[in-house]
Amino acid sequence: MMNTTRREFAQGILTFIGGTAFPFDLFADAGRPALRFGAITDVHIGGRGTAKANLEKTLRWLSTQAIDAVVCTGDIAHTGLIQEIEPFAEVWHQVFPGGKSPDGRKVELMIATGNHDVDGYSGRWKGFSEEKLRACRITHRDNPERLWQRLFNDKWELIWRKEVKGYTFIGSQWQSLNPPIEAYMQEHADTLKGTKPFFYCQHAVPRGTCGDPGSSDTGASTRALTSFPNAVAISGHSHLTPANELIVWQGAFTSIGSGCLHEGGSPFKNYENASAFWHPTFKQRKMAPIGDPLAWGGDPSGACFMLYEVYDDHLVVHRRSVPYECPIGPAFVIPIPARPDGPFDLKRRAAARHPPQFPTQAKVVVKTCPDGHPLAGKSFEGKPCVYVTFPHAKSVAGGRRVYDYVVVAEAADKKIVREILAAGYCRPEGFADLPGECIFLQDELPAAQDTRYTVTPRDCFGNAGVSIKS
Repeated sequence: MMNTTRREFAQGILTFIGGTAFPFDLFADAGRPALRFGAITDVHIGGRGTAKANLEKTLRWLSTQAIDAVVCTGDIAHTGLIQEIEPFAEVWHQVFPGGKSPDGRKVELMIATGNHDVDGYSGRWKGFSEEKLRACRITHRDNPERLWQRLFNDKWELIWRKEVKGYTFIGSQWQSLNPPIEAYMQEHADTLKGTKPFFYCQHAVPRGTCGDPGSSDTGASTRALTSFPNAVAISGHSHLTPANELIVWQGAFTSIGSGCLHEGGSPFKNYENASAFWHPTFKQRKMAPIGDPLAWGGDPSGACFMLYEVYDDHLVVHRRSVPYECPIGPAFVIPIPARPDGPFDLKRRAAARHPPQFPTQAKVVVKTCPDGHPLAGKSFEGKPCVYVTFPHAKSVAGGRRVYDYVVVAEAADKKIVREILAAGYCRPEGFADLPGECIFLQDELPAAQDTRYTVTPRDCFGNAGVSIKS
């Protein structure tokens, strides 16, 4: 079982502000946490074939960690079918029979549904009769009430509230069901005010907080939580890897993503090697996706989850890899309530410049491939190209790990810029020492001119290390 010492508190905090000092005292010796719980999300049973095995592996590890609860922030199912949520319940009851861990401890299961649970995927229900919808679709009519009672011995509610060892958890179902979270929080504000943390759980990322803006909700939860600095929002949906520090946000409240139980994702942004078959830019990408293009473009080796240790004035949040069975990085040590001068302010963290660097004597290697290269995107297979490789950049003296690279091909009258995700970006850093690679199509490079290639490593905030050149 994990135990966090005072020294680990300091190391965790200093890691996430780049080793820079900050103006408040470290926590007093905390002793044992008052509460421990697991946070999982985006299981997608019925999608990738490893979903159920990843779930069982995760829950069995959590069962050894003296936890009091497991929060699941949605997308248990892939296409919204009952046959996809039933295996989740089956695994849960195998690992926690009667809702208890192997040592007899009560373990509360709390579920906030996601878009795949509620709205399905790829027109899955098109042409279903009323009878078949009732037999198959999770959220058809009164199916949720019947399912939650049968599968989890629990009551289905659009907004639920549970107390676990004196800590409040509030959960909201997927937003298309219109849970009235703003009105709920106003009505119950008197029971939630104070400095002791409470937890709010939903699938989508509260707008303007952690991770990928494309995975945000309507803004309702952000408005609902802004007056509660002791609120901790826990979400999913983005599939963002917790190797990316943007997964934790503090402002008016605290917001934390939970990763993804089947892949490590990243915003597609301008990354030439990150996309998926359904994405509008897929056919335009010159490079093949670094992850699985037949799913969401993420890397299955980045499957992960979180373990929370809760104290009255701070959280210790462990980010753990499913396939590698080890931490993805140091635990996040997060003061609660949120405060403007705290270490998790995004601007402050971004300004702490300790970017990744290439090893001494690192070189850029360039090779011409007249018959194409396997790294080419699907629309550009077999086309003549230039293949560029370089070593993996690494964190230096407690600084941040590499998240992406900028690769520039520059001639006298033309400059082409590629942004690419670092190979292994979502793995534990000890398993991410993979060389970088990039391609440029021959017909996009100027003919009969010398071209020079420059590679710059960056951390997740965009801070750049020293470039290397061909």
